[in-house]
Amino acid sequence: MLKSILRSGFISIMELCVNIFAYTKPKPHNPQTLAILRTDAIGDYLLFRAFLSEVRQAYPSYHITLIGNSVWKPLYEYFDQSYCNDCLWINTTHFQTKRIYSRVKTLRKIKQKHYELLLNPVHSRDWLNATLASHINALSKIAPQGDDANLSPRKKTRYDRIYTTLTPSSTEILFEFYRNKEFFEYVLQKPLSTSPKLHLHTHTQNAIAEPYSILFVGASAKYRQWNVEYFAEVGEHLMRVYKHNILICGGSADVESGFCLEQILQEKAKKLKLSLHNLTGKTTLVELAFLVYNGNLLVSNETSAVHLAALLDTTIIIVVYNGNHLGRFIPYPKEIRDKYYPVFHPFITANYARYKDLSNAFAYKSTLEINDIKPMQVINLIDQLYTKEQK
Repeated sequence: MLKSILRSGFISIMELCVNIFAYTKPKPHNPQTLAILRTDAIGDYLLFRAFLSEVRQAYPSYHITLIGNSVWKPLYEYFDQSYCNDCLWINTTHFQTKRIYSRVKTLRKIKQKHYELLLNPVHSRDWLNATLASHINALSKIAPQGDDANLSPRKKTRYDRIYTTLTPSSTEILFEFYRNKEFFEYVLQKPLSTSPKLHLHTHTQNAIAEPYSILFVGASAKYRQWNVEYFAEVGEHLMRVYKHNILICGGSADVESGFCLEQILQEKAKKLKLSLHNLTGKTTLVELAFLVYNGNLLVSNETSAVHLAALLDTTIIIVVYNGNHLGRFIPYPKEIRDKYYPVFHPFITANYARYKDLSNAFAYKSTLEINDIKPMQVINLIDQLYTKEQK
């Protein structure tokens, strides 16, 4: 208890120091200027990005600035850069780990701009998002009512006071795209028929022999990462039965897992005269999008690769899933994406009739062990899908 109080006091003092050093003299707000704040992860961006075009149509003469997470900057620049006049990229890792210097530098840069309107669509706002929003100079600030999944009720109430308008939020668990739609329909005061689909500018073939399957070993947290040896069993089955070449993909944090999987599969690939490529940490997000688009099958943890594949609408997607964010990011509604097949934790499968209860229980974090999902569950699903396709 004492430790918690001391930590809370230290954070408050540090925030005060940051506010003092980040102070800039107030300036007049520029008319017809609009800022959009979106600091969460890649999947969140992919399920929000379609509404940038709606904002641009609604505010055609406004100077629009996107304040975003630098991790998804390449996707924005490839798919969406025509919708905003300016961008301010936040390295969220540095902001949270490099303490006062990085925060002061970022906040001073933010406070130099003065907007007529701020839109902050994030439903589950966290400390970082709330801090940035409180330092943005805008005459009007609009955000959804949202929830307190990432902030204590007391802190959320305090941070919510900065907004001139909090739009109504349904108490139901909504798929994240529809949660964004709820916000923008209220702000723009009209029904929207926006599609979340992604469209590549070109459709050039990758230099990878087809057919091929992608095994995506990464995820943002360890408890969401399936065992590498389980991925190997699935990969061996895809090579032996379906003669698929294999791509191993993941981020820079997944290099070790990718290497381990490569070591397990390389003899089998050599024996069957199939190609095996380990691309963990070697692809940009846009390159990954092309790999996914041209592939035949993606087997992945629930992570950004799944959202890319789902919104590109080509590859068959199999998601190994322990229940995290149930209802918010998974499963994809059929009207947005078919050929999308989650392999649920046995507890979820056994209790799926209680979907609403499960959605509320696992909407933000699941404690179910992902490795309770066994390789044969994925292999059996693959066989069912390919048997169905052949028929």
